[in-house]
Amino acid sequence: MKKPVLISALHLYIINIIRKIRLELGLSQRDVSRILYPDSDSNLLGGIESNVTTHKYTDENLNKLTKAFTEISKSLQLDKEYTLYDFYPPEPLEEKMVEKNVIEIPEKLGQTGILNLLLENNDSFFSTWHSIKEIADYCNQFADKNWKTTNFTSVIDRAEKAKRLCRKSDEEALFKKY
Repeated sequence: MKKPVLISALHLYIINIIRKIRLELGLSQRDVSRILYPDSDSNLLGGIESNVTTHKYTDENLNKLTKAFTEISKSLQLDKEYTLYDFYPPEPLEEKMVEKNVIEIPEKLGQTGILNLLLENNDSFFSTWHSIKEIADYCNQFADKNWKTTNFTSVIDRAEKAKRLCRKSDEEALFKKY
């Protein structure tokens, strides 16, 4: 059996909170990798969000993400101004090494985050055409929520504009993964 990978409790908190934010903003791992390392073509964020490496964010990474997340938030008309404080816990954490366990479904993830998580995980549901209601029902089932179908209209619209979902035609509001 492999030894667990250990990182500081603070670094694990930061990794998990950034994962939650990026999913809510509709960003893939590759999108964030491009923000952090524009000249690289590899998915460097995969190592940070992996439970088998000690990779973590640097101060320089966090600074770049505050600026990028704020710009993206404004472009989505969410108007959230991110600061470094958004990445840190509200109270100090015990200074200890913990097993690196990146949370698959971050707590309090909304409709956008759940949809993006399912798309990122290449969920087979999205390989066929589905209505907004079917997508909402599937996301509700996955997240154990009771969101209304109308809550997904703008979420799906943003996913379509970001080329994460494609619409069958102007006449048919059916969607699947690109």
